[in-house]
Amino acid sequence: MRIDEFVPQTFRATSSAVTPGATPQDVFTISGNSTTNVYVQKMGISTTQTTAGINAWFVAKRSTANTGGTSASVTVVPLNANYSAHATVLQYTANPTAGTLIGNLWGGFVEAPAPATAGIGNLIVEVDFQSMLGQPLALLSTADVLAWNFNGAALPTGLSVIAYVQWVEYSKT
Repeated sequence: MRIDEFVPQTFRATSSAVTPGATPQDVFTISGNSTTNVYVQKMGISTTQTTAGINAWFVAKRSTANTGGTSASVTVVPLNANYSAHATVLQYTANPTAGTLIGNLWGGFVEAPAPATAGIGNLIVEVDFQSMLGQPLALLSTADVLAWNFNGAALPTGLSVIAYVQWVEYSKT
């Protein structure tokens, strides 16, 4: 028996340092697909901005996919080279038209230190769905979307965001 017969197909994707569009909505998303069930284990975010501050961020769950905006695909990294991911991960520099909001699964204030501040470290906020909800969050179709969302607030000067997501996939067959 091989260990990969028992270990779920696990993936991680991390954005580049991205400056969101004006009055940002969804900045970073993961969408399900038609061939696998996607179970999001955790998401994280780290930010900086010109003048240090604290910003409200949300993890939004949508029942229809976003459209439009300016996005780039985020490289998906399998934890085992034999795995092939089916989920789609995007980072946005101009707002998409957001899909239908089911609700916010998490909300909180995230520190955004100034990059020139001496001694800033690795300030990451991580949302662990397995610990928080007792199970990972399911994305079962292309319409299922999970997003780091800025809720349309005014864009702080120089805001830069790095976000990540970790998930497992299981074949629907």
